[in-house]
Amino acid sequence: MTDVEHGGAIGPVGASPDAARPANAGRAAIENVVILTASPLRVWSVLTDFAAHSQWKPFTQLAGEAVEGGEATYSFLIGGLGKPVTTAADITRVEKPVAFAWTAGVAKLLQFEEIYELERDPVGTRLRHSLCFHGFLSGMWTALLRRKLQAGLVQSDLCLDRQLRRLAVQPGVKPRPASPRHGGRKTRGHR
Repeated sequence: MTDVEHGGAIGPVGASPDAARPANAGRAAIENVVILTASPLRVWSVLTDFAAHSQWKPFTQLAGEAVEGGEATYSFLIGGLGKPVTTAADITRVEKPVAFAWTAGVAKLLQFEEIYELERDPVGTRLRHSLCFHGFLSGMWTALLRRKLQAGLVQSDLCLDRQLRRLAVQPGVKPRPASPRHGGRKTRGHR
């Protein structure tokens, strides 16, 4: 796939040949890998700025704070409903600027984890974006919707690339400053 077809993302875009890694054994995984022309920190800042997700990711939204162990909400659109469905989400991994992950769903029935893994690349950042499904219905779910889910990852990564490019050319626009705990573990009971 070329630069033109994928909003300027450089390099191969698509399913990763190593989509089934041992760490995800027993889970159905779908991945997209893309090279972005922004630093890992810049990509990280855009991914974890939930308040600005609506500027670039209109089909799904996270709300809350990007703190490991933190609680968030996940909203998504289902065709024909006209309004978003919102559910609880848990932030499961926060490693600035290397990885960010969160999960939602019903334990043991169908849960998914969305994972962003960032790695420095000579032209910017290599982003591995994946969805891992687990639970009783995970195999059937991914078998039925694999193409749609893969297309959703590609579309999401294209939107991310466009947002990064938009921010790069807007004079004076900087990512929002992170909260003091941004990227750290949530300490319960301390306020």
